[in-house]
Amino acid sequence: MLVFASNRACRKQGKTMTDYKTPEKITVDHHADGVSCDGGGGALGHPKVWYGFDGKNSIECSYCDRLFMKSS
Repeated sequence: MLVFASNRACRKQGKTMTDYKTPEKITVDHHADGVSCDGGGGALGHPKVWYGFDGKNSIECSYCDRLFMKSS
């Protein structure tokens, strides 16, 4: 996934921010204490990382921006 720092960078390439895929939203069990993320896509993913909810209802992966949300 390509990520640009600003709309200006996108305009240079003739694209808008909406041309790029929005981060995936994944719902997990509301009892979950944490999640792991490897970016999916096998070899095209990223190193596996672990995140704890620590009292929050959602966590964003710092590699691929996937959003993990606890179910209601």
